[in-house]
Amino acid sequence: MIKKNILLLAIIAIAVAGKSQDLPAYSENRNELNLGYFNAFELNGLGDLGIGYKYANETGAFRIGIGTDLGMSKSDQETVQYENSGYKFSPRIGYEFHQWYNRIRLHYGADVIATFSNYTYESIYDDPTNNRSTVSKGYSAGLRPVLGMTFYINKSISVSTETYMNISFSKSTREELFNENTSTDVSQAMNVGLGPLGIVSVNFHF
Repeated sequence: MIKKNILLLAIIAIAVAGKSQDLPAYSENRNELNLGYFNAFELNGLGDLGIGYKYANETGAFRIGIGTDLGMSKSDQETVQYENSGYKFSPRIGYEFHQWYNRIRLHYGADVIATFSNYTYESIYDDPTNNRSTVSKGYSAGLRPVLGMTFYINKSISVSTETYMNISFSKSTREELFNENTSTDVSQAMNVGLGPLGIVSVNFHF
């Protein structure tokens, strides 16, 4: 019990000492450009690519960014050809607070984020009467609390990892065309969920 208390007091003392110091030289550059992102725990896929910008002040930084996902694929089988294409983009704006520990900068805050998507899936058969086409469109809007850490390699370059929670409303429409008949499904929902761990970006400070 005594050892645990001593360890706890040591951690608190280090944290207080870190807070009481002047901000390190790594904080001198106010502008930050973020390029990414990829999931460090899923190296077989990049996920959404994104770009972001932050402008720092004494307590944290204003942040804006956009995530994008553009896709197109085609595959041929004996009697059918599949063609898929579409896009998704997600603009966001928010604010984060900073806590410094020498080269390491912790951040927490929130973004207001929206997502828009449009995807088309087509099955083209040798017999045209079997052709099928599906268009899926959707949007969502909500709040995304974030928590992350940045490690400064030098004053100009750093690497960040971040995770988040999504709280959003979404609506989607699915239209399917088959044999000259069209069917439409509309759905909407409230969503609460955690984002993946290990989202990494490379940052440039100037």
